[in-house]
Amino acid sequence: MSDTLKNVRTVSRILGWVCLIGVVFEICLVPLIWHVDGWIDTSASQMTISLEELRALSGWQKYAVMASMMLPTLVMAYGLWRLRKMFLSFAENHVFQLAPIAHLKAFSVALMAQTLIKPISGALTSVLATITRPEGERVLSIGLSNAEASTLFLGGLLLVIAWVLGEATRIEDENRSFV
Repeated sequence: MSDTLKNVRTVSRILGWVCLIGVVFEICLVPLIWHVDGWIDTSASQMTISLEELRALSGWQKYAVMASMMLPTLVMAYGLWRLRKMFLSFAENHVFQLAPIAHLKAFSVALMAQTLIKPISGALTSVLATITRPEGERVLSIGLSNAEASTLFLGGLLLVIAWVLGEATRIEDENRSFV
């Protein structure tokens, strides 16, 4: 086995674990924001309403807001899970095969979906959090940044690379069948 393949296997094992940590973090992020002081300071740019407003919510409203905040994080958790599966395939020396390519496609679609869902989720969160306020005090807040455009571009790039790898794998399989 070449040194490059050994490096691919080693780094892929490490990145598989990093992705697993990312999945757990994504799933725990929203509850941590709600229940652990200090987490909101690092996430304030992503919030459309204040922590005090979130903690003041109760009943259906609290759970509806939490669910709307969880939408993009669950999509990204799924994407990271698929990325992890790709890295684990690489670690088992399954490099130019359809399974890891399918995982890369799924991750890229999840990345783009999460990016598109995030501003919608933020708007829904702001509406749900302020819907019980008197008229004139309700809020619809949508946040967009250059980061979303960059992430969409990256997701599209990864999707095209996955398609190209899939086509290369198909052609190699076809050429092998002629021999």
